[in-house]
Amino acid sequence: MTEPRSMSFTRRKPVGHRLVVAGTSMARDHMLDLAERMKIQVDFVQIDESGGVLNSEDLEMAAEAELLWCHGRFAGSWVMSAVDSLPGLEWVHSDFVGVDALMLGAFVQRGIVLTNGGNNFSRPMAEYIVLGILASAKQFPFFVRNSDAARWDTSRELSELEGAKLLLLGLGSVNSLVAKMCKGFGMEVVAWTRTEHSTLADGVNRQITGNDWLREVRDADYVVVSLPLTAQTRGLIDKQVLESVKPDATIINLARGAVIEEVALIETLDSGKLRYVLLDAYSAEPLPAQSPLWRRENVTVLPHHSWSSPRVIARSVELMGSQLHRWLSGLPLSDPVDFSAGY
Repeated sequence: MTEPRSMSFTRRKPVGHRLVVAGTSMARDHMLDLAERMKIQVDFVQIDESGGVLNSEDLEMAAEAELLWCHGRFAGSWVMSAVDSLPGLEWVHSDFVGVDALMLGAFVQRGIVLTNGGNNFSRPMAEYIVLGILASAKQFPFFVRNSDAARWDTSRELSELEGAKLLLLGLGSVNSLVAKMCKGFGMEVVAWTRTEHSTLADGVNRQITGNDWLREVRDADYVVVSLPLTAQTRGLIDKQVLESVKPDATIINLARGAVIEEVALIETLDSGKLRYVLLDAYSAEPLPAQSPLWRRENVTVLPHHSWSSPRVIARSVELMGSQLHRWLSGLPLSDPVDFSAGY
């Protein structure tokens, strides 16, 4: 049987029916505020840290919960436990975009709609990618270390971005914004996508599909990985790919660590081939203290924190409000997860 791409939208409860929502205490506070602003009736079931119903007196109401809002910090195991605790669930909304930690088959089997966070974190992550590109071109980590050591050194030649080739692996909300931001630098922006887009995103000079990226990566000055983790993307950047990149290339990965083979990346760094690497995702998190990725002059290790901004909560709540309006109006939800593609 062919697995559906995403669940079709049909709200099983009539419009005007009271809405029963489940989530953390953080989700409760924001949901009740939304309910007041939208003038709708909401009953809330609080989920505990293990993914179970917090209060035993809410178990009957939990059976009627149609929406689980995964709001704030949470793990995939928590989501799946919460889904198991809510037998009448119709829709799960996650503030985050990645769904590789979820058992998508369970959603398909139960007919649960799953939506993600869209562009909640796109701007801070895109800004960090642009920072990484500039840091590489201007040798910023080198000068930071010299500043800490009170060392005056003018031996490094710096680069300009105009005319440099930027290869974007993936063209979701983050890399689309990166392309737009880099437009003013005069870079050649090439974007690789799973399926061909009908129009070029702002700032993209060329779009490629299929295996064409293997040819393009050979002369790219900057390679930005912004791909979901799926069976097709796991280990995509392997030893063979890393051997083919330019000696002074820069690699930036803020998406999922397992898209890059870490052992192959470390071997490439040991060979002195890459100019700079910026990472915010790893195969194991937190990154173990003994990892060879630490303490390298040309590697910046971020603790999966490039998404951070005081604005992300407001964006998450705004998106939830928009989705809630669609749900209650019987309209299709935005950003449904494609179960066959895995994102």
